[in-house]
Amino acid sequence: MVSPTNLTDRISQLRENKKASSVLNSGENAPRPPKKKVPQIKHLAFDAFMTVSYTLFLIALVGQLFLILSLDIF
Repeated sequence: MVSPTNLTDRISQLRENKKASSVLNSGENAPRPPKKKVPQIKHLAFDAFMTVSYTLFLIALVGQLFLILSLDIF
């Protein structure tokens, strides 16, 4: 086993052996983070609840309009 007489030589030897370590290399040859992908437009699925909700809302609007017009006429 090698005695730790010269720590600088040992550290440089470790740096040469392990080039992928970002801690030892302090930024040299460090792996780059992957680029972010541009989000693609997703096709919306058919939403039955919203369809029913909008249908009931339109029926209520038409019903109120009918009631307002019928009360004004008679």
